[in-house]
Amino acid sequence: MTTQKKWLASLGLCAALSATAAPAVVEVVAPPEPQQYNNLQVINGGASFEEVAAIKRIAPQYKLRVEISGRGGDWYVADRLRVVKGDQIVAEIPDAGPWLLMDVPPGQYTLEGEFEGHLVKHNVTVAANGANVSMVAPPTVD
Repeated sequence: MTTQKKWLASLGLCAALSATAAPAVVEVVAPPEPQQYNNLQVINGGASFEEVAAIKRIAPQYKLRVEISGRGGDWYVADRLRVVKGDQIVAEIPDAGPWLLMDVPPGQYTLEGEFEGHLVKHNVTVAANGANVSMVAPPTVD
């Protein structure tokens, strides 16, 4: 095979590969906009895998990171989530989850999640580098 034919064959192979191996387009979804509850900034969402990925990308910027799931690993939304420090309600977030990011100062908090009339409490210590919380919905919730 001549050099010219090798070059043309290589060129044809490259053209064929580039036509079939086009790069996949990856859509980058923006995280939900922060909401204010009292003086607390909260990211609340996770309705899709893309939104969860967006929330996880910005999670290190927030001190308190909460995931709400069921015993089987399915994600859940609490009817309401209260963030309590001492005897003061810092924030009350309706339709909370399944992922929440909160900009709280370090300290001791209690998260109170309401699920179809059932209350789930979770005590958490938020350190200077933050805290991750996995809150599990009661088994009676569908």
